[in-house]
Amino acid sequence: MSIQNNITEEIKSKILLSDLIQNYVNWDSKKSNASKGIFWACCPFHNEKTASFTVDNSKNTYHCFGCGAHGDSFKFLMDHQNIQFREALTILAGISGIKLNPSNNHNPIEEQKRQILQTINEEASNFFRGELLKQENKHALDYLEKRGLGTEDINKFALGYARGDGKLISHLNSIGYSNNQIQESGLAIENDQGNFYERFRNRLMFPIANPQNKIIAFGGRDLSGNSQAKYINSPETKIFQKKNTLYNFYHAKNVRNTDRQILAVEGYFDCISLSVNGFQASVATMGTSLSQDQIKLLWQLSNLPLLCYDGDAAGTKAAERVVELIFPILKPGYSMNFVFLPNGMDPDDVIKNFGAEYINELLDNSISLIDLFWNLHINQLDYGTPEERAYIQNQMNAMINRIENIEVKKQYSMHVNDKLNAYWKSKSFESNKVFFRNKIEKPSSDLVKRLKVKNRNLNYKQEEVYLIQALLNFPEILKDHVDQITAIKLFDEKLDKLRNEIIDIIYSKKITNQNVSLLSSILIDKGFEEVLNLINSEYNEFIIKYPAANNERTDTKDWIRNLIYELKKYNLVQEIETNKQQYFNNNSQENEEKLFKLKEELRSLNEQHKIVVHDTNEISNSFDDWYEKNKSRLKKKN
Repeated sequence: MSIQNNITEEIKSKILLSDLIQNYVNWDSKKSNASKGIFWACCPFHNEKTASFTVDNSKNTYHCFGCGAHGDSFKFLMDHQNIQFREALTILAGISGIKLNPSNNHNPIEEQKRQILQTINEEASNFFRGELLKQENKHALDYLEKRGLGTEDINKFALGYARGDGKLISHLNSIGYSNNQIQESGLAIENDQGNFYERFRNRLMFPIANPQNKIIAFGGRDLSGNSQAKYINSPETKIFQKKNTLYNFYHAKNVRNTDRQILAVEGYFDCISLSVNGFQASVATMGTSLSQDQIKLLWQLSNLPLLCYDGDAAGTKAAERVVELIFPILKPGYSMNFVFLPNGMDPDDVIKNFGAEYINELLDNSISLIDLFWNLHINQLDYGTPEERAYIQNQMNAMINRIENIEVKKQYSMHVNDKLNAYWKSKSFESNKVFFRNKIEKPSSDLVKRLKVKNRNLNYKQEEVYLIQALLNFPEILKDHVDQITAIKLFDEKLDKLRNEIIDIIYSKKITNQNVSLLSSILIDKGFEEVLNLINSEYNEFIIKYPAANNERTDTKDWIRNLIYELKKYNLVQEIETNKQQYFNNNSQENEEKLFKLKEELRSLNEQHKIVVHDTNEISNSFDDWYEKNKSRLKKKN
């Protein structure tokens, strides 16, 4: 047996495995048997609610029956803390009280260099934090406050400020570190004349920590407005490689909530904003690129982390790169979900403009890895010929063959090929191209509408607001249209409640076009002032779309009829879209006949009324195309 094996076995013999692991889990008292040295807990390597992770002190091993994690004390530390063997050896040697000889410590000179670089970064962090509090740097603190961060938040993330005036280098020199050591840490740069200057100048500083919460690098956000790069990071050093580091990993790892959702974003502020607004298990990749090592780090936090991207073409492209990266390393029980934000918005924007509750709605609209893979490929061509279908099937199978795990590869192959076969065969493919149009799953259209209109409290289609506007300004329209107006489904609860209240008031108080101001006064007294203000903010667009509403010489019957039937059409189209999906999942005769009946209702509606065409027209035309190609077969069933 080698000297190294002697040392590791001696260390393991002096450490009770349960004593080491209990620092990271909470034992299940009902399942554990301390007298026999057997302990159970929820697995620290994946999310679960029932304990399937067991430690057996007699065997000096742990095992998870959920994800398959298995090993000894060295394996546990290396996987859980994402460290190399030599670091685990040093930690466990310290715990066991065993002194390592230089020959066993894997190059003590290099280890000392790494320790020096880490200490320099720790000292620099303290220096930056002190700079942030100085009166002369108040603009930096003001900036953080404008971003919504308080003292507690600033302290938690150890935020600081770098003036870049040479005082950091002087400070580090004064406590014994040479310019070359400071340069090796990434904090200083040597110019052609041999002089050293600070890398970070007039920047807000974000310390980057390793899984043990030791500072190993920095990110800096420009506050001058003159730098070409808004953000810069420390260069790679002996202790920092961006590809295997996640910002805020330590804090996210120590969130003990079993229901936590690991949310990975691109930037520092996005991560901090999410964390201080209730999403504490958030991390940042420190840029758009993601590495396989970072994916493995995410899997240490959760077996199903959520990766957040902008909903534009760049975000879709970034997600596509992740699919290519993650496929080779997929393993049973581990995957990734994707969250696509409204175009041009990052998580901090969403929170600041619309509140943290909307993040939950975005998470509810996340798309799985398999669905993203499907959508990325199915959207690219028409696939109307056998050759085109064979091409896409080969492309998808080629990607699946990159999966190294045999069982995962088998399941992906079965799932995708079964779905492709069903997709090709479910209907004549020309109709599928229109009828089952796949798109990258982004937040729902209602949610996107709500986010684009700066409105914190309403979730509506604009015509719903226009209908309320019409009732508020011309209550007499209710005489001829009460049945239609009450039958329309309004998707926003506040608007629905307001609509019902308006109708009650109009009838009970005999409101007319002449005493319409009384209607608003009564509504305000009943607590509707906030929603009325929000509705009034859209009045100008209401007048532009329905100019007859502001012209007493024009008959209001036409425009109110058009408005009502546009809403009825929207309701009907939403029902058709829902039934399309049901038909795709189960193309039974019953579902087909129901779909045909809805289409006939839509056709009848369009024939009876000349409605104002809005964004539902595209959906309707798509259905018309599909219907024309399939009407002969559909009519046989009726």
